Parts: sequence; C-alpha cells; structure tokens
Amino acid sequence: MYVKVVVVSFILLLLGALIGFLAFPMLFQELVLRSVNLKPDSETRQMWQKLPFPMIFKLYVFNVTNPLEIEAGGKPKVQQVGPLVFEEWKDKFDVVDIEEENAVSFNMRNTFILRPDLGLSGEQLITMPHPLLQFMAIGSLGQAEELQAAVGAGLQLIFKPSSAFVTATFMQLFFDGIDVDCSHEEPAAKAICQQFHDAAVPGAVPVNATHYKFSLMGAAIPLHLQGNHTNAGSFKVARSRSKGATVGRVLQFNGADQLQVWQETGNGSSCNQLRGTDGTIFAPYMRPQQGLWSFSAQLCRSLSPKWQGKTKYNELPAQRYELSFGAPRVGGILTTLASFTNCLLLQLEPDLSCYCSSYPDDCPADGTMDLVRCSGLPMVASLPHFYQAEPELVAQVQGLWPSKQEHASTLIFEQLSGTVLSVFNRLQFSLKVAPVPQVAVMSQLRNLTMPLFWIEESLQLDKTITAVLHKKIYRVLGLNNTFRWLAIGVGSLGCALSGIFLHLRRGDAKRVGASEEQ
Repeated sequence: MYVKVVVVSFILLLLGALIGFLAFPMLFQELVLRSVNLKPDSETRQMWQKLPFPMIFKLYVFNVTNPLEIEAGGKPKVQQVGPLVFEEWKDKFDVVDIEEENAVSFNMRNTFILRPDLGLSGEQLITMPHPLLQFMAIGSLGQAEELQAAVGAGLQLIFKPSSAFVTATFMQLFFDGIDVDCSHEEPAAKAICQQFHDAAVPGAVPVNATHYKFSLMGAAIPLHLQGNHTNAGSFKVARSRSKGATVGRVLQFNGADQLQVWQETGNGSSCNQLRGTDGTIFAPYMRPQQGLWSFSAQLCRSLSPKWQGKTKYNELPAQRYELSFGAPRVGGILTTLASFTNCLLLQLEPDLSCYCSSYPDDCPADGTMDLVRCSGLPMVASLPHFYQAEPELVAQVQGLWPSKQEHASTLIFEQLSGTVLSVFNRLQFSLKVAPVPQVAVMSQLRNLTMPLFWIEESLQLDKTITAVLHKKIYRVLGLNNTFRWLAIGVGSLGCALSGIFLHLRRGDAKRVGASEEQ
C-alpha cells in the first residue's frame, strides 16, 4: 500500500512541476501571443482601430516677457503659460487588410476637442518669436548671399515687421491662424508667397487667392490640423507574428519601407530604418532587453524605451520606462534617443551619426534632436524645459525650471499582455535662433535655442480596465501557481510520509525476524 502511495505522490509531484512550471506557462503564452493580433474581428483589432477613450492633450507655451531686450541682443526671459487642454481621440481610417502579406494598411487620425473646463480658454494673449518671419529668415542662412537678401526683402514686404515677435491669442497662434498677406507684386515677395500657393508651407491654409492663415500646430510638430483633425500619415503594419515580424510592427510608412530623411554614413547607421510599432500597440511578452521600439512620424525616427525597473499599477505587476534624448559620440556609439532614464539597462545602438548635420563637428546638443531634415524648419526637439539636456541650454534662457516629476516622459507597461497602462508623453519644440543681418529686427539676436512650446499626451487606464486584465491573466496564472505548489506540496508530503512508514515497517520486520531467530 505504501509503495502505491509513494508512486501516486511522485506522479502528483512530477505533474505539478511539469504542468505548473513548463506545460501551462508555455501553453498560456502561446494562447496570449495568438489572441493578440490585428486580424478582422479580433478583440485587439477593435481597440487598436478606435481607442474607446480619449487621451488628454495639454499644450504649454513659453510667453516672452522682454522682446525688446532680446532684439537688442539681450538674454530671453520667458514665463510658462498653460495648459490649453484637449481630449484627443485616436482612430484609424481607410483600413485595408492585405491577406497575402498578413498585414493591414491605414491612415492614423487624431481628433481634438477643447476642454476649457480643464485648463485655459485659449483667449489669453501670448508673445513669442514670429513663427513665419523667424523660421523663414533663419532658414535662409547658409544659402547664397543673393538668396538671403531676396528672402530678407520679401519678408520685409509681406510682414512689415516692427518686431521679431508676435502677440496673439493662444488659439490664433496654434489653431485659428495668424494672417499672411500675399497680395504683393514685388518679385521677392512673390517668390516667398509662391510657397504658400504651392501648399509647401505646413500649417498655412488659404483664405482667398491672396491671403492665408498660418497656425503653429500645423508647422512645428509637424501635424497639419484641418479643423480639429490631424492625419499622421499612411502606415502598413504586421497583423500578427509571421516571418520574424511581431504584431503591429511598421512595415511601411507613406508607401516606403524606410525613410529618405537622414544622411546615411555607411558606418552601420540605422536612422532611416522603420523599427517597432506605430506606438498604439506592442507585442505581448516583450522583455525589457528588447526595448519598446516605436516609430514616430512627427520626429521622423524610431525610438527605443529605456527600462527603469519593475513597478506596480493598480495592483498589476508592470515595467517602467522613461524617455531621454542622447547625442552621437566619437567612436560611433549613441546612447539612444531612448525612451519610455536612470537605467539598469543601457542600450547602445549602431552608429547614429547620421542625425548630425556634419559628424562630429555639428551634432545636436545632448538631450536634443535637430528637426531641420525632418520638418524643413530650424527646430529642435527635447524634453520640456530642456530636462536632461545640456545645462548650457537651460542657462541661455531665464525662466526654465526642469523637473523630473513635471517634465519626464514616462511609460508603464504590462509585459504579458503588451498593454500600456499609463503614459505621459512630453515633448518640447524650440527654435534655433541666429542673427539675420538682412532683417533689421533680427540682426542683433543671440545664437541660442529658444523654447517655444511643449506638449503632453497622457493616458492612465482606470481600475475597471486593469481589473479585467487581472482577471484574464493574473487570476489564471494564480490558479496555476496554486495548483503547482499544492501538487508539489501534497506529492512531496506523500512521498516523505510513505517513505517514513516504509522505513519504519521494514525496521519492524527486521526486529520481528531477529526475535524469531532467538
């Protein structure tokens, strides 16, 4: 009898170990990987195609308080104003399944709804560098002297600037637009206005044959607002795991399988590669070492998250990531524009010197990214208030107060399901200011990086949604955990007790045999 108990107990122990530690986890992982896909009618597809709840979009601007001093060569003083708050609804349209490639193509759209009850009304007056005047004047630097002179003359005719700055309401600057008069017949003015006529100026919308409205939200991010919608471009992504592709991986953007933006150096640079997803989905069971790669159309590049460690979110085990901007280093190694930074995991990319205008002499300052090649404008991207950037950038402008709590860009990720639980995506856009002799009001400006505004996209899943995740994943895993330890415990106890009884029984038998011999 005791032998049978030992056998049954051992089998129970073995089943607990094999099923609990090997078979069930492997089966569960396979089921999750198969269920998270973008095929028609899948639960993931519905959520991915139209997010059922909005993100919160906040806009902060750096109001200039001493424009006359700046024009005379003084140090800029700024005061942060904001936020202007919107609900941001994300959805995809023109969705087409490509069965032979196991892919899906779509256009991504963001819809903004103003929420003055959560922030400003948008009617507040703001003073900032005149976006068109300064963008175009500074953008002409480095060109032939004749071209610079022509641009300067054209800008004088069109804007008749009495200042290098413009004062308008929040909504006028960013959404409704400021006036541009293209009724001039002079050749220099007509040459500039031809860009408006050809729709080559992002953010410019025609009012009539000779007048336009220009808004910053169309030019600087760059996102082109048409009404309250933005189109972030055309994507083709993988629907599920296949041929090395993970679910949601970007295969093409605007019809091309790689960008044609950055200058390849031949040193293994990967600036033009499309890596990761569109940022609205991630594959389940992603390990921190793999990085949460995503492609940002606004920055013309792919970003990789930098892992900060484990955390908890509404009782769910999760991983925390943080965004930081790096800079190319001599020797061809870049501490990545890695992302979603105090890191236990330091990720090194191939040579990224192609992000430099001229490596290694003309590269973006540490903590920034030059957007000239991406947007065609003398713009720089960074974290708000130059958080984690070179201290010199903060020292150039009075009124900046970088703070981890307010300005870090963070993401909390549940790796088993591939769910983003919380995200604070923060990004600042600045102007690369330089003196322009051909424009009188800009002739004495300092060389510096002038912060213009910063944005924050945020989303935090509530307890109702995380409770569903907990039930579908961690409750099941908890039941398996209970089974395996119970089976291992009962099996081990059965083996131990049966062994003891067998040992005692054999001892008794030996003593009985010895007595009979006597």
